[in-house]
Amino acid sequence: MKFRTRITLGYAALALAISLGLGMFYNMYIIQKYETAAFNQFGILSEQMLNNLDENIQKMTQVTLSLLSDQDAVQTIRELSVDMADPEDYMADIVNGKARLKRDLYTAYNLENFYRVVVFNRYGYIAASATMQERLVNAEKDVSEIPWLGEVTGTKGRSILVGEHPDDWGEADSAPQVYSLVREIQGDHLGFIEVQILKKDFGEIFEVSDDTIKVIAVKGNGDILYASEGTEAEKYSRLFADETGTLKEKSPVSGKTELVSIGKSEESGVRLILIQDRKAAMADMPNAWAAAMGVAVLVFLPSLAFIFFMAERLTRPMQALRRRMEKTELSNLTEEITIDSRDEDINALTKAYQDLMFRLDHSLNVEKKLNLLQLQAQFDTLQAQINPHFLYNVLNVISSRGMKDNDETICEICGRLADMLRYSTNTKTRYDSIAEEVAYTEQYLYLIKVRYGDKISLDTEIDSGIKAQIVPKTVLQQIVENSINHGFENNTGGMKMSVRGYQEDGRWFLSVRDNGQGFGEETLRDLNEKFARTKKSLFEDRSNIELEIGGMGLVNTYARLLLIYSDSLVFELKNTEDGAEVLFGAKMS
Repeated sequence: MKFRTRITLGYAALALAISLGLGMFYNMYIIQKYETAAFNQFGILSEQMLNNLDENIQKMTQVTLSLLSDQDAVQTIRELSVDMADPEDYMADIVNGKARLKRDLYTAYNLENFYRVVVFNRYGYIAASATMQERLVNAEKDVSEIPWLGEVTGTKGRSILVGEHPDDWGEADSAPQVYSLVREIQGDHLGFIEVQILKKDFGEIFEVSDDTIKVIAVKGNGDILYASEGTEAEKYSRLFADETGTLKEKSPVSGKTELVSIGKSEESGVRLILIQDRKAAMADMPNAWAAAMGVAVLVFLPSLAFIFFMAERLTRPMQALRRRMEKTELSNLTEEITIDSRDEDINALTKAYQDLMFRLDHSLNVEKKLNLLQLQAQFDTLQAQINPHFLYNVLNVISSRGMKDNDETICEICGRLADMLRYSTNTKTRYDSIAEEVAYTEQYLYLIKVRYGDKISLDTEIDSGIKAQIVPKTVLQQIVENSINHGFENNTGGMKMSVRGYQEDGRWFLSVRDNGQGFGEETLRDLNEKFARTKKSLFEDRSNIELEIGGMGLVNTYARLLLIYSDSLVFELKNTEDGAEVLFGAKMS
């Protein structure tokens, strides 16, 4: 697939994804807008209901306050609480006291707004506001049987709202369901004032025109005060203690998503919970997906046209570069490439390709020179070896004779020399690890010690972290050999050498030291000049150097290392307090 096609398809897919994303975002925006509208409607409805509830509670509370503010009525209640303890002795006083209280309770306001207002004490009924036949009070009612009495006893004059219950003062078979506000009269068992409102009248507070909205009213103690018909209020108990606000919840009844609004009356402490199925709340919402897809199409089509235009414009210089690359051969690697483009990236890509061609040409030249140097090193080695297989056989014969004569030294010399020959004449690999190079050098030093005896010693210390680093074969041995041949040329004392390998600042280093006569100033200057000429020949003049370098000396070693490590190479010759040091290294690989 062509790059222009890929870029067109890629950006078209991106434009489609963005368009669909915008469409989905617009769809979510519409949904969120309608959800917010539904929650706002819940908030208004909740506020209205709570205001109506507080208004009715205030009316009921006002009745109790009105009675308790009447000193004559309060005095009558006190007298009745005493007289009713011994009714036979105070029958007349009890009848007169109840009659006075009935007159206080029997007002048009009470009759119009409430089902019944009752005053009673622990001994029973005292007075009520209703005299109609259907609202007559059962004077024989046992007060101790009233189920909610314990809830209001000891509340110290606070108004207590009692949820739906049968009228405790009517006949059991015809008692309607009512809601009550009860206040305990402060004093020594003076009694209670109960203001009743019928269930149907109390329910009007929470009526809504939309029958899909469920209403639950909960008292401060968690008891359910009111629940819409058919609502399983107990299953929503986890919402009874939630903070006020709006939320989306999974219905504990149907499992569907519902919108929930929670409000609270600061005056009565009643929590109002409004619940509606989300689908029902969003029923009036227009088709949001159709609008979303319309937005997506309006965004995608212009984007697609722009993508086609830009893809053709952007890929035009790349096509020209591709045609130029197809014509690249070894003979024209260094020809200048010119692409007409104002795009900095295309120009940078063209320059990068041009630089790549120059580096490739340079690498080819370096590889040729490295091959020549490697071949030269192998030829120099083979000149001294004649026929390796012939030498192996001769060494085996010598070793056998040494074994017959019980001369283990001869056997060891032959074994070490054979190992060196195998390592140095193996042409399958040009490089080996530092660990193998050190081992090869130690083999060489063993053979040298056979000649010099204890006069020569070698100390090696190689950091384990650099032992796997790769170097050209025999470079370390050649440096050690150079030190023996030249560093101890006029030395009749002991020859001490050390090879130390370590890593520092992301580089590995090998140091070869001796206690010889060191480098002469002229020799050191001459070697450094040869190093500079070698580097110039390899990387600037691009000329062959195999004829300029003879043998396996330091310059040849430097050239082999330079071709591998280039500017990363560190190669230093210097004199020390007791001899000379050759230090070389490169970046860790």
